[in-house]
This record gives sequence, C-alpha cells and structure tokens, in this order.
Amino acid sequence: MRTTVIFRLVASWGALTGYAWGAANEGDSVSLKLSDELEQAIYLHEGEADLGKAAQAYRGILEESELVDSIAAETSYRLAMVYLDQGKQALAMKLLSDLVENYPEESQWVAEAEAVLPKKFVPEITPWEDGERTYYDWLMPTGDLVGRSFSTIYSYEWEGRELWRKETRFVLNGHRSTAVEFDKKTFNTAYGRMNLEKMGNCRAWYAEDGRSVNVEYSKTGKSSSFDFNQRVYDNEQAVDLMRQIPIELGYRMAKKIFVSFSGMPIDITFEIKSIEELDTALGHLECYEVEIDMQVQKQSVIFTADERRIPVIYKVGGVEAHLTKVETVNFDAPRLYENEKHGFSLEVPAAWSVIPHDKASDESDQVVWLAEPMVRGVYMAASELNTDWKKEEPISIDGMLAEMTGKVRRQFSEIKSDPVELKRFELGGLEAGAFLFEAPEGSQTQGDVYLYILLGEEKHYVFQGAMPPGDTDEMLPIFEKIVMSLKTEL
Repeated sequence: MRTTVIFRLVASWGALTGYAWGAANEGDSVSLKLSDELEQAIYLHEGEADLGKAAQAYRGILEESELVDSIAAETSYRLAMVYLDQGKQALAMKLLSDLVENYPEESQWVAEAEAVLPKKFVPEITPWEDGERTYYDWLMPTGDLVGRSFSTIYSYEWEGRELWRKETRFVLNGHRSTAVEFDKKTFNTAYGRMNLEKMGNCRAWYAEDGRSVNVEYSKTGKSSSFDFNQRVYDNEQAVDLMRQIPIELGYRMAKKIFVSFSGMPIDITFEIKSIEELDTALGHLECYEVEIDMQVQKQSVIFTADERRIPVIYKVGGVEAHLTKVETVNFDAPRLYENEKHGFSLEVPAAWSVIPHDKASDESDQVVWLAEPMVRGVYMAASELNTDWKKEEPISIDGMLAEMTGKVRRQFSEIKSDPVELKRFELGGLEAGAFLFEAPEGSQTQGDVYLYILLGEEKHYVFQGAMPPGDTDEMLPIFEKIVMSLKTEL
C-alpha cells in the first residue's frame, strides 16, 4: 500500500512539472492532496468494500476544479466500477463514455473503459431463412401454461425496397400482434406495428437514417413525430439483432430501442451471459443467453449457437416462453390442419396458423384458434360429440343456435341483437347454417360476429368469427372459405 502511495506521488509530481514547471506550491499541493484522496477512495472500494463511501470519495475528487487529466480519468473509471458493483449500469456507462470522449490522451484508462463499454455493433449476418416460423408455449414458474405465440419472418417488398417482415401473433391474455419491417442489406428499421386488442393499432414509420419516426395511433386518430440524436431500432427488432451478434462470452453491445406505444426511446444493453449446452425442442444443442438490461428491469433470451440462432427460451418477468417447433411456411399454398382426435381437417391461408384454444380440449371436445397473424378478427373452430348434448330436445341447428346466442352475448357485451339467419346449406353430408350477430351501429370497438353451425350424425362443429369494424368485406370471404374447407374424414 505504501509503495503504491509513493508511486502515485511521484507520478503526480511528474504530471505537474510536465505542463507547469515552476507552478506555485499551492497548485502542487492540491494535486498531491487529490492523489492521496484517490488512494484512500481506492482503499474504501477494494480494501473495505464500502461502495457507498467509495462512491462519495470518488465524486468528491471529480468535483475539484484543479484536476490533472490522469487523476480525472482514473477516478472516472473507478467510480464507474463502483456504480457497476451497485447495479447502476446507466450511470457507469455514462461515466465511461465521457472518459473516452474527454480524456483521449489517457490511453491506459481509455483502454480500460473501452473494454467495459458495449461494442459498436453493426448487424451483418442473416441467420434466419425466408418463411421461418417458430412456435412458443408461455409458462408460469409452476409450469402452468398461460398462452401461446408464433412468429414468422419472410421477404417483403414495399415501394421497390427489399425488406424482411416479421409478424408475431400472441394468444396470451387476449389476442395481440406485432410486426416489424427492416432493410435486407442494412437491417435498419423501416416500419413497426403493434396491435394490443384493447388499445388498438399503433403504426410507426422510420426515416432511412433512423433518427426520426412518425407514429399513428388508431384508438385516438392522432399522430406524433419523434426525433433522436442517433439511429434507433424498433422494439420488435431487438430479438433479431440479438441473433446477429458475435457469439462471445461477455460480449456486450448497446442500442437505442424505440417503443412506439409509449413514444419512448430506451438505451438498452445486450450482453452474452452464458454459453452452454441445453435440451431444446430442436435437440441437445449449444446455446447462448443474452441478458437485456433496460435500466429498470432485466430480461433474457436464449438462442441456439448454430448457424440458425433460433430463440429457444424467452425469460420475461416471471414468465418463460419455450420453443415447441420450427417450420418453413410455403406462402404459395394454404395450410392444412388435421385434428386426429376428432378426425377432421381444415385449410387456412398460409399466413395463418391453428393454435390450441386455452379452453382445455378432451376426447369429446376439441377447440382451436384460427389465428390470423395481425388480429384482423378473432376466429375459432370447435368440434364436439353429439353425445355431449345435454338438452331434453334432440340436437339440432336451431337448438345449438339458441345455446350459442347466450355465449356470444356473454363474450361480446355490446351485442344485444338476435341472430340473423343468413343461409341454410349442406356441406359434405352435414346440415349447416350461417348466422350474423350485428354490432351496434356506429360502434368503434365491436364488429359483427358470424357463426357457422354444422351438424353430423356423430359430431357437430361450430365456427365463430368476430371481425373488426370495417374489415368484414375483406375478412368474411376468407373465414367462410375456411369453413367450407371442412372435411370430416382424414
């Protein structure tokens, strides 16, 4: 300890004489005093591990007006290390950034700071393939299932610009969706969209330099513009950026991420915390975990460490999303869904998917969501054994309609009207009827609800579609085509 003090006194003296030979004894003594104070602060930090007193001592040194650059740079670095030990990531990074900018000649401390600061990451690689779709189960710490989601990324062209578009559909505490589009070459965000069901749509258009964004809110009909001092990326692109970073333990980068609903840019640090082998839905694979530090909270995502870099686990608050499967979507053909338990099949558009309903299905009752990717309506299909019909009168289209009317009114509180019969028809030997529950005139939140009931000898089927106001003309033909694709034998 004493040897270190003597060395600091000599170094401080050399620094003083180098720029002010013959300076007043008062100036010399101030610098020597600060050098000794720095030594005492280091002891508080490293010797006694008293972070509070060490931080106070370092800050006191930095408040001095006659600081030598070498002492200022070292003190800044050491105070930043205290902040990191205290979990004050943002304060530490600010100090280190200022050190690099303000004291470029202090090469030792600049190098130390740059070793801690996030790397200047520029996305370059494309680990995903066109049409990649990933499915997730969302679980509580108890293992209880609370929801599901799927994401699809595919090539997209807009006004001559080649983009990647990623859509994510959630059946988790309701129906939500997000989308993001980014340039295929630069990976700069071009567009973002969020649909939170109760809050409506939020769309964001980004300038090519990423320093401004225009946001429109469907709920209020208002729009806002935001400007930034550096490039921002849309919140929904963060996972894709993490798929592109170098897989090196301890690698850290920082990006400014924009959340359109809040209108807030957030400085987020991403750091690879571990690289280890894990059991995943894709097999036993080497994986890397990225910690996401948002200053107020931390999350993490685990990816496979192979060429695909598939996200296999999301850790968000107290909930985890686990990958269940990966597939490649063929957008040139409809998707075939087969229910083996009840022996029926459906065809849905390629962009859609069929997700098990949160209502528990069993041998007598099968329920699924027909998930349109951007929540342009909420659609479901159910198959039930006729032996489960508990009414005294025999099962019939009219009897099922009466039962479903009560369910529709309970589910959609704005709907008070009686169902309107649209048509009766036959489909593949099934007696069928189509019915409409009209939304209140002028409603901005409740659209029309369509019901298709099909009755066979052993099973009956119910299709329900609730369409957003103004979307019926486009979505009804798609929904009816799904209904008409029903096959009752596999």
